[in-house]
Amino acid sequence: MYVGPDIPLTEAPDACATNHQHLSVPDEQEQQSRTQERLATVRAAGLDLAALLKPPLYNSAYESGLGTLYTAHYRPTEGQVTYHWPTESWHQSFADFTPGTRMVTMGRSE
Repeated sequence: MYVGPDIPLTEAPDACATNHQHLSVPDEQEQQSRTQERLATVRAAGLDLAALLKPPLYNSAYESGLGTLYTAHYRPTEGQVTYHWPTESWHQSFADFTPGTRMVTMGRSE
């Protein structure tokens, strides 16, 4: 779904997410956010998690406010989610939820 404060809920043509809007953005914004490139990359990646944890999908431009905090793999029918960073993952489920915290150094992609 496309959502936003200035648009009605709009069904997307496929099931992928990359902080992408359904309308084109100005060229300057596209150059900074690379939204079209990111959308094409996530579509091409399919179920390849490794592709989601490297550029252009994993973004380390924190000083510009565009850094990736985490990638989440939601499995709602199974009641599960796994949060991913380049160097670790954290699995949670409704059936076996474990409260906790994670300390992750941002900006590292190795």
